[in-house]
Amino acid sequence: MPRLGVIFDLDGTLIKFPEPWIREARREFLNWLVNTFPVDIEAIDELSIPQIIEKVADGDRSMYRLLRGVANSMYVKREMEAAENAAVREGVVELLEELRRMGVSMSIATNNCRDAAILSLDTAGIREYFDCVVSRSDVEEMKPSPEMLLKAAYATNTPLSMGMHVGDSVVDVLAARSIGMMAISVTGGVHSLEKLLPSRPHFIIERPIQLLEILR
Repeated sequence: MPRLGVIFDLDGTLIKFPEPWIREARREFLNWLVNTFPVDIEAIDELSIPQIIEKVADGDRSMYRLLRGVANSMYVKREMEAAENAAVREGVVELLEELRRMGVSMSIATNNCRDAAILSLDTAGIREYFDCVVSRSDVEEMKPSPEMLLKAAYATNTPLSMGMHVGDSVVDVLAARSIGMMAISVTGGVHSLEKLLPSRPHFIIERPIQLLEILR
């Protein structure tokens, strides 16, 4: 039977944003990119890595796969290191406990690789709450493509009209809105309030636990 479903992003949303590791991987990828292709760094500096890959590939699927493969090779090691140190944001366990009590389906849709996502959930002690985990390892296209959200919604029998995606970045909002799903942004992660606002999330909260105020 269809039921309300919450699809969470992971890093920066439920897990404290692993800034040292991710910033290092981003710098390495951007350095490689500008030294390999005629890319204007100022034109892409404010974009996420998935958005940069989409912009540079410009519809060329072979180029998209190449860029994604290079980024993956640079990110996996750092994602695994970050996952070994994963810690939940304040109030996350209480939120997940209450959602489970309410009978809400919960899943993960993350641009992290699958091994890092699972390790993060295990390290943080919250894997048991989720019905499914969809990572970049499981899809052809990362967010802002909605592919992850569609997979998670299908796996949990959640109609798009009864689902919501909770994340800390612009790509989370874009992915959700592209399929008519409610988009809820959490500040304190990768993107600031100023960066989130233009993407037009339906709700903005400062702490994950405030999701309960929306549901009630």
